[in-house]
Amino acid sequence: MHIFVFGNLNVGKSTFCKALSEKLPTYTLLSLDSYRQIYSDGSLEGEALACGKFVDAVVNTPSAIVEFTGCGPVAKQLKDALTHKCGILVTITRNMAENIESLDSEKFENVPYPIEYKQQQNLVQTIEQLEDRTTLSALELAWQDQIWQSYTYSFEQSFQSFWDQFPLEHHELIERINRFVLREIGVEVAVIYGSLGANQVVIDSDIDYFIQSSFPASYWLDSLQQYFGHEVIHADLLGKKITLRFKTSLLVEVVVGKQLSDIALYYRESLIHNSDFTFVKGSLEHCDQLISFLDQQVSTSHSVALIASELYFLFCSLPKLVKAGDAYKYSFHTMIIRHYAIQLEHLLLGNSAHNYLPKQAAVNLPDFPWMSFETSPKSIDPNQYFLLHSYLKGLLQRLENVDLLEPEKYFSKQTESLHHLQ
Repeated sequence: MHIFVFGNLNVGKSTFCKALSEKLPTYTLLSLDSYRQIYSDGSLEGEALACGKFVDAVVNTPSAIVEFTGCGPVAKQLKDALTHKCGILVTITRNMAENIESLDSEKFENVPYPIEYKQQQNLVQTIEQLEDRTTLSALELAWQDQIWQSYTYSFEQSFQSFWDQFPLEHHELIERINRFVLREIGVEVAVIYGSLGANQVVIDSDIDYFIQSSFPASYWLDSLQQYFGHEVIHADLLGKKITLRFKTSLLVEVVVGKQLSDIALYYRESLIHNSDFTFVKGSLEHCDQLISFLDQQVSTSHSVALIASELYFLFCSLPKLVKAGDAYKYSFHTMIIRHYAIQLEHLLLGNSAHNYLPKQAAVNLPDFPWMSFETSPKSIDPNQYFLLHSYLKGLLQRLENVDLLEPEKYFSKQTESLHHLQ
C-alpha cells in the first residue's frame, strides 16, 4: 500500500512522515526532495533524472510513504505510472500566513531545485501559487484514480491523535483485496462501498466490497479463503454475500453479483464521497453506471408508499394470529412492523439516508412508542394490539396530512373489519 503525503511547501510533510515512519517500520519513506539531493545537480537534466528515479521507486515499492507536493510534472509522471488503485491520501495543511512567516530559506537551499525554477519565482511566490492546488479537494480530484480514501492533517494537530484513529488494518486489507481482484480474470468489476466508499471508514467499521462475476459466490469464497489462509478465522456464505472474519475481529463482506445494479440501493445509500474512489476494476461504462446510481432520485412519497403497504399487510395479519393463538408469529410480525414504522418516522423527519436501516433510531426518535410493540413469544396481550392499532393509524394519518401517502387507503371505514379482534 502507498500512503501519499501531499501538501504545500513548509506545511510539515517531513515531520509528519518521520512520525509515520516510526509507526510503520516496514514502509519505505520515499521523499522527492531526498531523490533530488541524491541525483540532481540543480539542472533541468538533473531534475528529470531525480524525478524518474523517484517515480520508479514508488512504482516498485509495495509498501511506501510517498512525500512531495502532489503537483507538477512529477505528479503527472507518477499518476501515469500507477495504473490502478494503490493507496490513500493524507493532505497536510497549515495556515498560510504562519507558513510564510516561518520559512527557513537555508532548509530549501539544501535541496537542488532547478536553477530555472528559482529564477522564475521565489519561495513565497511558489507557496502562494501552490495554495489552491494543494487543498484536500484539489488533491482528491487529481489523485482519485490512485486512492480509495483521503485524510487531512493540520500542522497544529497532534500526530498521536491522528494515529489513534487511523484504521491501518482496513486500508492494508483493502489493498490486498484489490490486488486479488485485479489479477483474477473471473472478476469483471470490483467496487468498494459502505463506510469506506463514503470516505468515512473508522477503526470499528466493516469493509463492504462488490465483485461482478459469472462465477458463483461459492467459488469466490473458496478463492478468498485460500488467498488469506489462516488469517481468516471464520468464513461463511449468506446467499450471494461472503463474510470473512479476521483474527482482529475485522469483518469483510463481499457481495458477488452478475450485474452492477445488484448493489445500486446499497451504493446509493452509502452516501459515496467520490465514485472514482470506489471504482477498482471495470470499464468506463461501469464507472458511469456507479455515478448514475448516485443520481437516481427516489421520491420520499414513493418510499413511503412501498413501506406503508408492507406495514399494513403485516398489521392486517395480526387478528388472524390472535385467533389462532400463534404468539410467536404474532411477536415476529410485530417486530417487522416496528422496523417499518421507524423507517416511516424517519421519512417524516426528512431523514432518507440509510433508510433501509436508519442509524441511531432510538436516539433520533425520542418520542417513539416502543412499549406499543412490546410482545411475548408465548402469549398475546390484546391491550398491546389496541395500542399498536392506535399508533399506526395515527402514523399513517400524519403521512396523509403532509401528502406523503394516498388518503383513505389504510385504516378507512371500508377496512375497519380487517382490524377487529374476534
